[in-house]
Parts: sequence; C-alpha cells; structure tokens
Amino acid sequence: MGNQELEEVFVAVIRPKNTASLNSKEYRAKAYEILLIEVPLEGKEKKRKKVLLGTKIQADSDRTKSILEYVDETTKPISNNQGIIGKRVVHMRKFQLDGDSEGKEASLFIVPINVKDNSKSVYHPGSPSFYCLQDIMRVCSETSAHFSSTTSKMLLALDKWLAELHSVPHAIPALFRPAPVDRVKTNVSNPAYAVESKQTDGLLHMGYTALEIKSKMMSLEKADLCIENPLYGSDLQYTNRVDKVIINPYFGLGAPDYSKIQIPKRDKWQHSMSSVTEDKSRQWVDDFPLHRSACEGDTELLSKLLDSGLSVKQLDSDHWAPIHYACWHGKVEATKLLLEKGKCNPNLLNGQLSSPLHFAAIGGHAEIVQLLLQHPEIDRHIEDQQKRSPLQVCEESKQNNWEETVKLLQQANNKPYEKVRIYRMDGSYRTVELKHGNNTTVQQIMEGMRLSQETQQYFTIWICSENLTLQLKPYHKPLQHLGIWTEIVTDLTALDPQRETPQLFLRRDVRLPLEIEKKVEDPKSILMLFDEARHCLLKGFLSASDSKLITLSSFLLQIIYGNYDSKKHKQGFLKYVVFTKASSSTHKVIRVYVGVNTKGLHLMNMETKVLHLSLEYGTFMWQLGQADQYVQIHSLENKKNFIVHTKQAGLIVKLLMKLSGQITPNDRAALDKYAYG
Repeated sequence: MGNQELEEVFVAVIRPKNTASLNSKEYRAKAYEILLIEVPLEGKEKKRKKVLLGTKIQADSDRTKSILEYVDETTKPISNNQGIIGKRVVHMRKFQLDGDSEGKEASLFIVPINVKDNSKSVYHPGSPSFYCLQDIMRVCSETSAHFSSTTSKMLLALDKWLAELHSVPHAIPALFRPAPVDRVKTNVSNPAYAVESKQTDGLLHMGYTALEIKSKMMSLEKADLCIENPLYGSDLQYTNRVDKVIINPYFGLGAPDYSKIQIPKRDKWQHSMSSVTEDKSRQWVDDFPLHRSACEGDTELLSKLLDSGLSVKQLDSDHWAPIHYACWHGKVEATKLLLEKGKCNPNLLNGQLSSPLHFAAIGGHAEIVQLLLQHPEIDRHIEDQQKRSPLQVCEESKQNNWEETVKLLQQANNKPYEKVRIYRMDGSYRTVELKHGNNTTVQQIMEGMRLSQETQQYFTIWICSENLTLQLKPYHKPLQHLGIWTEIVTDLTALDPQRETPQLFLRRDVRLPLEIEKKVEDPKSILMLFDEARHCLLKGFLSASDSKLITLSSFLLQIIYGNYDSKKHKQGFLKYVVFTKASSSTHKVIRVYVGVNTKGLHLMNMETKVLHLSLEYGTFMWQLGQADQYVQIHSLENKKNFIVHTKQAGLIVKLLMKLSGQITPNDRAALDKYAYG
C-alpha cells in the first residue's frame, strides 16, 4: 500500500454543566465546559499555554470513527482508564493555520459528551482537563499569550457558533442527544436481504427461511390494532395551518370546589385569551413600576420611584432594564432622567447582550442616540450578541429618523478616543486610548500598552491611592472602579475616602512566582521590576535579609552617584538623616500590613516596617470571623493564635484559599467577582 495522505484536525470536546442549560434559549458560556491541554512554550519549558486537542487522520478514512477513538484514548488517564465516549462528531468549519504551517488549513470538529456528573476528574500530568468556557473566553483573544493563535481563533468561532445554535429551536438538545446506536432498543436483521451484492457469504446467515424470519419478527413486535389512513397516497392537498387555539386557563389547577361556584353575570360570560393577556400585563405593571413609567415616559412618576430607592439595574421577566424600554420607545426625557438622576450605566446590557445605544439606534431615535453619545462613559463600539455595532443595526432596521441617527453614529466613531494615563513605578506614564470608553477592560488596556508578550506575563494593571492598592483582573473595567473608589475605600478600610485619590499603575503581577522572576532576561522587564523593588524598599514594604537589602541599596547608590570614587565618596558623604522607631514587645495590639502570596501569610509592623510574622502554607490554619470583620490565625509550630481585625478579612481568606490551592479552577469563577488580585 502507498502512503496515504494525512489530514490535520482539531477537536473541541464540550459538555454542559447541567441539563437545564440544554433547554435554554439564551446562550451562557458559563453553562459549558471544554477540554483543553496545557503544553510548554517553545524553548520555555516552565511557561505553558492551553491548546485544543489535535491529531492527524487519514483523509479517506471514516472521520467520525477516527476522532471518537482519538478522544476515547486521550481521555483515559483522567477518567480511570475508561475514556470519554462522544455522542457524535460535528464538523464546524476549516481554519487557516499560521506559523510553520502557514498556507495550510485544518478542520475543527465538535464532540459533545454527557452532562457533567459529580465525579472528580483524575489529574494526570500532560493530560487534558476540563475548564469553564466562560473563564476561558474572558481571557481569550487572537493576541492572548494564554493560548496558541490557532486555538484562540477556534475558541472565538466556537463561542459565536454556540450562541447562534441557541437561537435555533431544538438545535442544542439535538446536539447533545444520545448517539443513534444508544437510542436503538432492538434490532432484527433479515438475513435473506442484502443491500450490497458484493457482500460475502460470511456476512450473511442463511439458516432461516422467510417464514421463520416473519414469525421471529412478529414475536418481537405484534400490533393489536391496525388503522389504515384512507387518504394515504392520494393527491388531496393538506395544510397544517392552525385556525384557532383555545387555552384553558384553569388547566392543571386541580378539581374546583363546586360549593363556591357562583353563576356569573351575563356581561362576564365571555372569557377569551385577551383577558388572560390583560392579566399578565397588569401583573407586569404591578411587579415592575419603574419599567412601566420608563416605557410610557411618565417622568413625574419615574422621578418619585427613583427617590423611593428602586434600582435602575433591575431586569424584568424579559431581562430588560428600565432604560432599555425608554430607548426602545423613544422616551427622551425618561432616558435623560435615568442617566442623570438614576446614575444608570449607559452600557447596561439586557439578557440578549444589547445595550441602550442598540435599542435607540434600531428605533431610529436620533435625539436619544445623541444623548447617549454625549455621556462620558458611553462605549461607542459596543457589540451585541451577534457582534453587531449600533451603526450596523440602525442601517439594517431603517426606522423613523434613521438617516440622522446614522450620521450621529458615524461622527461619533470618527471622533478621537478618550485617553487614560497608566503610571509606572519610576514616575513615568504612558497614555492609552480607550476605544470602548468606560467599558474598556484591563486586558484591552494591556494590549494598548504595546508591551511584548513576554513583558505582559509579568505585569498587570493596579488601581492605587495613598493607603489602598488593588490588583485588577483581566475582565475588570478600571474606569468604573475609579468612579466608585470612595465606595471601595469605605468597604475595605476605615480611612477617609475623600483623602484617597486613585490612579492606574502598571505593576508586577502578584501571581508571578519568585522562581520565574529570577529567570527574567528581558531588559525592559528587569528595569520595571527593579523600579518596583526600589519603591517597596523606600516605603519599607520589602521584607528581605540584610545582605539583600544592602545589595539593592548599593545598586541605588551606583545608579544615582555613579561608580565608586575613593576621593569623592568618603565616609559620611550622604547628607540624609534616617529616623527609626524602636520596636516594643509590651504591646499586645499592633498595626500591621498583611501580605498574602504563593509562599504563605506575612505580617509586617506598620510603624517599624519589621517583619512581625511569616508563615508558610501547611504550618498554620485560618478562620474567618463573624460578619467578615476579622481573621483568626493559628500557628501549628508554636501553637500561638493571632487575630487580625480588618474590613478586608473576607478578601484575605479568599486569597489564602486560592493561592494555597484549596479553590479548584472550576470553583474560582463563582468567587472572582467578589475579589481583586
């Protein structure tokens, strides 16, 4: 046999977290898990990236069988050597490859599997693992360092494909339906019948006569009654049009109490579907008065309801907020009131991921579009679930004053972007354009910093004021945090929030292990890390041995004063006076800085900057106090107990659990929205 051509394929193994998500018309990425495998970067064994499963199969072979066998064999190490059986193989589309395989194409196949069960996967080095699809999509982009470029493109296309599939009735249940072979209960083959004339005698069993076969089939399935359709095979036209539907509103309510039945008056005898619809409408009005007043443009009632404390963020039964109704129905004053008095987010999304700007653009309400575009926090380039901009949906719908609306949107898109300063620890800063305005995420800002992919691995965006510094996550929106900084300071500290002025900084990622930091070779990254170490040294936050502190101090002297000159740099040439505070062991209550990293927990005296306590994971236990107001620390070595009173107790415990490995990757998504770092 000659060499058979091999085809390169990628496989996305997905499973729903529960059966409820199969019947949902709304797509949520968090309802699915996807199988990925971590591989080391080329030439950097300790740096890893996630990729989809990939293999090569014979081009003229049975693709379904080959791919299912590959998935079964690959997943055996994580499923007690049993393997994962796919339901079917669905070809999504082909993608252009890059790198060494540039110019070639590879197909992406979807393999749906059973709903996630309660059993835990077995961890095996080098084997794939399941990850929450929402967590993956949050950090996925075509330039992301966490994934290969091919995997990033395929994941983005998969996310869009699943969203489109949810909008098609019965498509998702059909995708995850059991395989045909599993749905067949009984199969009887007639050995006297062969589809292909080339079948060998070995494949046919001729031991039964036709009568024996008929009797065997009748014993398995016998009809007690047969009704023949007299119209079957005729040329009569048929229609499936429904002339009228009548729904009994009392169906399913059980048997009525006949003793309480009263004969209604004649004018109330007629009861139709219109009355049922009216009941539902009245129920909506009673449950969502703020939505109703925004829908009708009743600004007087709307203002009173806002004063009463009703939330502008509340979604109704259709997953719409009040501002969505105001923009959809063209209520200018109601929209203005919700934005100014209600402080409503102009980028607030409904259940279908459409924004107020989308609703106003679809309806051609030029005045509302102008009002929204003037808002300082508006995202002019926001996209809906189908990745459409407000300009696109306006040009598609062409309603009311759509031409004027298109002009406004085009003018807004051509305006220069707002900018924000991102400071570095040496005092310099870089100005970054905010394409999405107040909606811009940390990940988008990092991409706008024009840093190399290697440098981006070591640093991230922080929001800092005089006495509070917080590391933001890739999906956090820094400008929104700047706007509510006084609330954050009040929640996490006992400081005066009016004295805290926040700024955005590019600083070292606290999740960067010290072992990797020591191996950094990029000159720019080394300089930035040194600037941060210098800042921590001068502020007294750097806890290290005296020899390391002396080394760092000597570096600083060399940078400031140049190389050593015995004639110039004599003893006492520095003119600075250093004041220190003596430590005292008589105090039972001291003010401390609390540090949590990959090593453990560290307490530093706030006044003397002396490391008071340092405990590695496994040598201590912790417990969150009542109302999240304090953390109790118990040292297993010297049996001492410490109580740290702080408003950040919950945040500290969450970081301890995360960095010590007590929170699994699947559990982190539920906790991430409450924490920084």
